[in-house]
Amino acid sequence: MYDAIVLVATSELAIGEARMRSTLLLERAVRGTVIRRDGLAFDTRFAARAAGRAEPCGHVFLLLDGRFVHDGGVHEAPVAFVLADDEIERVGPKSRTFRTDGPRVTVIQLRIERKYLRWPIGLPHGPIEVAGWDAARALAEQPAEPGRLAALLAALAIPIEIEMEEPERFRRLWGALQPLYTEYGATASIKQLASALGMSMRQVGRDAKELASTFGVGDGYRDSLLMLRLRTAVLMLSAEGATVAEVARLVGYGSPIAMARAFRDARLPPPSEVQNRLRHPDDRAGPPALRG
Repeated sequence: MYDAIVLVATSELAIGEARMRSTLLLERAVRGTVIRRDGLAFDTRFAARAAGRAEPCGHVFLLLDGRFVHDGGVHEAPVAFVLADDEIERVGPKSRTFRTDGPRVTVIQLRIERKYLRWPIGLPHGPIEVAGWDAARALAEQPAEPGRLAALLAALAIPIEIEMEEPERFRRLWGALQPLYTEYGATASIKQLASALGMSMRQVGRDAKELASTFGVGDGYRDSLLMLRLRTAVLMLSAEGATVAEVARLVGYGSPIAMARAFRDARLPPPSEVQNRLRHPDDRAGPPALRG
């Protein structure tokens, strides 16, 4: 069993009593995200869509705390689903949607190639039976601890071996990119990255494109960071008492107007509307007005 995870990044945000800790784990055959939220809700009707077409993969979605609400009913944790790519990453006008909420929500999401999965993919199939809850809890407690992701994959009978090491060029570039995940307001051009790494712009651009392709993080790190920032903004808008201006500042937008423009460009409703619908979630009928 391999015991190393090379590409790891963690971010923490708080607004009032609400808070979120998110850890990203990148490996060639699996991309993992571990999220612990307090006082925050998320609804995929308002999820920014990842760039590109839906991919032939499944997203093993393990809810350890909180509840999972969709058209098929309400499920209390612990519960697990295997979501289709267009139900979580590339949500479109015809996608099935869901909501996770509760005083505390703990989620582990694993993006896995279809060939490694033994369950049917998609919300209509309902929850799946898994035997890896102890391993999932261990990963949620210390997501960057070596061996925790490998142990969960083994407990879920997913036949993936974690790579011990990655090329030096990937590790160096990831070291420069980590602050962009940790600090939502941070930005970096290829020129800035090249200067920080002592490399040519051409080489950094080539390495960034290869890293994004190899680890399944979208058409490039910029697209991935934009989606991350928008999804984090939506999540923080659900915080009790938070204002749109506070959320915009927290996730790195210069003003509420700039964040509203980003929402519009992503074909999402205005932030104030998203905030209202997240805080009053009884009506789940129909897609957002601008989705499509």
